[in-house]
Amino acid sequence: MMIGVMRVALPLVAVIMTACTVLPRPEPPRVMDLAASVSQTEFQQPLPVNIRVDTPLASEPLDSSSILLKPTPYEFQAFSKARWRDSTPVIIRDHLARHLRDSKGFRNVIIDTSPAIAELTLLTELSAFHIQYDGTDGAVNVELHAEFVSNRDGQSLCLRSWNIQEPSRGTDLDSVVQAFSRASNTLATEFTLWSRSCVDQPHTSAP
Repeated sequence: MMIGVMRVALPLVAVIMTACTVLPRPEPPRVMDLAASVSQTEFQQPLPVNIRVDTPLASEPLDSSSILLKPTPYEFQAFSKARWRDSTPVIIRDHLARHLRDSKGFRNVIIDTSPAIAELTLLTELSAFHIQYDGTDGAVNVELHAEFVSNRDGQSLCLRSWNIQEPSRGTDLDSVVQAFSRASNTLATEFTLWSRSCVDQPHTSAP
């Protein structure tokens, strides 16, 4: 009896294993990043100050690596076969720090993972980083609040908020990521100019 069961079971196992090998494997997600602007602000001489750029504060679902879209005002969705290379706050931090460094406007620009000492810290809150659709048209929405703080006494030096809208030239992933990059570069350019102005006049709030 046992031999008969084994004779039936062994071919069945072989069929199951064969079936498993022909099942389609899920495609690996595309890993996306923000493209930096080819033309960036550059100053003639750096200011003698070190700046630390903290990772922006953000809540779910922004605090994730999902590339977010909002088909309605009430719902977030995500591109299923793509993600950012890191969490959204980290890529925004890295993007802003890169622009500040490339501007050559400051003695040194570090991020919050560095043990180096800085005189000033840039604190930010990210409240929007998604593409929103209105009918067939889509636009990337980026909202960021920033504050310069003195590390010596904790004094708040400058405050500013941004709400940037950048139309997408299509609904496909590449067009959407390009729109994210354009919006982020607009933000980074204005952020760099504001940062320079704040450090030049550290006790005056920037407009």
